[in-house]
Order: sequence, then C-alpha cells, then structure tokens
Amino acid sequence: MDLTFDRGDYRRPKGHALVYFRVDTEAGQLYATYVVILPVKADFGKYVPPFLASHLGNLPLNDFSAFAMPPVPEPVDGYQELQRLSELREDDLIFGSSMFSFDLPRMMESTTEAVQAYAQLCADYFDRDSVSAPPQRAAVGPPEADAADSDTSYQVNEVLFSLMSERDKLAELSRLLGKLQFAQEGRDADMTGEVTEEITALSRHLPEEFQVPNLLAAAREATAKGSRLAQLYLDRCFRLSDGDAGSAQALAAQIAELQREG
Repeated sequence: MDLTFDRGDYRRPKGHALVYFRVDTEAGQLYATYVVILPVKADFGKYVPPFLASHLGNLPLNDFSAFAMPPVPEPVDGYQELQRLSELREDDLIFGSSMFSFDLPRMMESTTEAVQAYAQLCADYFDRDSVSAPPQRAAVGPPEADAADSDTSYQVNEVLFSLMSERDKLAELSRLLGKLQFAQEGRDADMTGEVTEEITALSRHLPEEFQVPNLLAAAREATAKGSRLAQLYLDRCFRLSDGDAGSAQALAAQIAELQREG
C-alpha cells in the first residue's frame, strides 16, 4: 500500500500516526485508526497465561511491535478533526486508501497493509546509520536534482490519474482539496504550490464540464465564501458523475447565487 502523508514526512516518520480511509459510496465520511510502532520489541507471550493464549488466534504475541487500534477503522468527525488531533499530538496524518464501499474484511486487510507499510518506513528511517545526525536540507542535493525529482513525480501522477476511474479521480480530488486547506491554514507555501499543481494535473483527466479550474480558484481564496464555493463545485462534480443532471443544475444555481453576492 502506498501511504500519502498529509502531515509529516515519509522519510522521517514519527512512529505513531492517524491513518484514515475513504469510502466512495459515503461522501464526506472518513474512517480512521491509530498506528503505533513500538521503539522496544515486545513479547506479549510472556504476559499471557497459556490458557488464554490459545484463544488469541494468530496474533503475533512474540513480536507485537507494530499494531493499529482499533483494528478496523472507525468513523470520525471529518478531516478537520483529524488535522486538529494530529497537530495537538504531533502525529503523522496519513491517507491509507479509498474503497468503493465499507466492507469489514477489506477494511481489516487495508489496516494490516497500512501497518506493514508504515512499519517498513519506520524501520528504514530508524535503522539508518546516520539516524543520530539531524537531517540537513543542504544534503538533499542541488536544485537541478530537486527539479528532476519533481518533474518525475508529476509524470508519475499523470500516469496514475490516467489509469483511475472517474469516481477514483473525484475521491482523489476531494483528498487533495483537504490537503490544500491544511497547507493554507498552516501557511505552507511549498505544500500549497505542490497541491495546486497536482489538482491542475488531475483536472486535465476530468471532463471540462466539471469546472475543476473554477473549483481550484475558489479553494485558493482561503475564505469562508471560497470554501463554500469549492464544496458546491465538488458536490456538483459528484452529481454529474452520477448522471444526476437535476441536482447538478440546482448546485450550479447555488454557485451562481453565491458568486453574485460579491
């Protein structure tokens, strides 16, 4: 599973993260779990009586160093609440994946995959020989190298966007808008620019009638009115994708009315 860090750095994971998932059939609803990578390897088998151990199934009691709690993501009160909690607790905030519908076995499988992917990132970081030395930005490389990496990243995004279904593209658009809001609230100009470019690239893979450039312009206003307009544009995209022309027209009327308010 490829993890997307909305907060934090995949190269320097903290070892504790809020991981959330989206369900395409439940617009706006998020499910989240908390992933912990223990700094000390734990052998829980030493603390569990034999007569109980037989009832714990296949739990890896002798190596309980990475886990998620709850094991199945639970509904949460929206993306902003996850942002608030991750900031207060200094957690990584990570998007796991999007799935078509809530399916208990699939959710459990996705959680396991997220734990494994995050644990590997932590192992790669914590086991580095240079981990004791604080990372220096100057060591990243010359600007030319950074530019090349950036170009490669955008090329990869273009390929990924072209392979996504329309519904997956809209789910990605919704995620990116949340990330853009987070960047703007934190006055992170670099992240704001990166997310803007990602949304612009994604817009090229969606129908023109979705008016994604207008949606992005509204979101970039970073005002209550802009936020409301962006949400209306996004809802309209989903309605158009569903073939619900009537609801899409009603949303277009709301957009026009809000724009007339100045």
